[in-house]
Amino acid sequence: MHALRSEIDQILIDKGADALLLYSESFKDVNMFYLTKFLAPDPFIFLKRVDNPPMILVNLMEFERAKRESMVKEARCYAEYNYFNIVKAEKEPQIGVMKFVASVVKKEIGKKSLIAVPQSFSALLLDFLRGEDLNVKPFLNLVEKARETKEPDEINEMKALQKVTEKATSEIIEMISNCDIGSDRALIYKEKEKRQPLTAGKLKSMIGHAFIDHQIITEDTIVACGSKSAMPHYTGEPNDVLKANQPIIIDVFPQSLRKRYGTDMTRTVVKGKAPKEIKKMFEAVLEARNACLDALHAGVLGSDMYHLCCDVFEKAGHQTARGGKQIEKGFTHGLGHGVGLSVHEAPSMSEVYKFPLKEHAVVTVEPGLYDPKLGGVRIEDIVEVSKKGCNNFTKMPIQLEI
Repeated sequence: MHALRSEIDQILIDKGADALLLYSESFKDVNMFYLTKFLAPDPFIFLKRVDNPPMILVNLMEFERAKRESMVKEARCYAEYNYFNIVKAEKEPQIGVMKFVASVVKKEIGKKSLIAVPQSFSALLLDFLRGEDLNVKPFLNLVEKARETKEPDEINEMKALQKVTEKATSEIIEMISNCDIGSDRALIYKEKEKRQPLTAGKLKSMIGHAFIDHQIITEDTIVACGSKSAMPHYTGEPNDVLKANQPIIIDVFPQSLRKRYGTDMTRTVVKGKAPKEIKKMFEAVLEARNACLDALHAGVLGSDMYHLCCDVFEKAGHQTARGGKQIEKGFTHGLGHGVGLSVHEAPSMSEVYKFPLKEHAVVTVEPGLYDPKLGGVRIEDIVEVSKKGCNNFTKMPIQLEI
């Protein structure tokens, strides 16, 4: 197995478990993909005993591909375990499938072993397995704990993705910069000799096309202008017209189509002249970003990083949500989060995450300030935590007015 995936054994030992079981597909279940590096749209079985190599069981259609593509060397076919007859014997095929999973676990693990399953495991299947006298128990962070730190191959995938992300983002920022300013401060661009307003939808389409050429996908991209940018996760409606002299937040979080790793980056720009208050917000956000990057290192608590960011903002006269305060403007979210097979994963840099960040964790540093009357400012870089600091994957310049 992958070096860091060998941490699974220690995690199981720490929890007093003898084995690990997953039953799911791997397109959406990132834990299954992490453990197997095998992409399959239909559920399959992953089994691993402590101190033993893992195995996967797949249907006949996927068997040859699993042997070629899976990181798990021991790939077996459902047919070896009498799948057809077990399922056929039940009136309800879904019950038959659960009966089949139970029969495999009994044969390969046994009834006496404590079998750990992740928190996402089907409650229905969990109950069924227990009804078959199997000792199955769900645990928090079984696989997620191992995913917190990244190996060189994972780092390289994310760095390569970040390069493409920066190129695509630079192109849409250049388009904003090259726009004329029309009536009501609407940004105007020319396409096929026709002048038309620049919309959030147009920029999303541009960046989506740039990504697909590199086998990269994105569920959405945040393009939020003016007062709407004060809502941190307002993604922007297709017909939202971008305007001059207002903040435009561009938050890009794509994912590799085949490798499945993601990245995350945000820049805030103003076409024309930024209002005085937006400039002040930008200066404070940049100061917080720089201070946090300087302070970040392996061993620092995620909560301490959050408090440092709040200290910078509060010193500059801005409100924060520290202590659970409900505020209308200011710093309303955490400082950052882990990135990997999920765009949002552990670890976290929030007030409640009182755990040390580990070496080779990949996290975002994304301070932001928001005012419903003016809009928002956010700067987000993605970095790898190191022993004495951090390695910033983000090389894209930071510039407010363009």
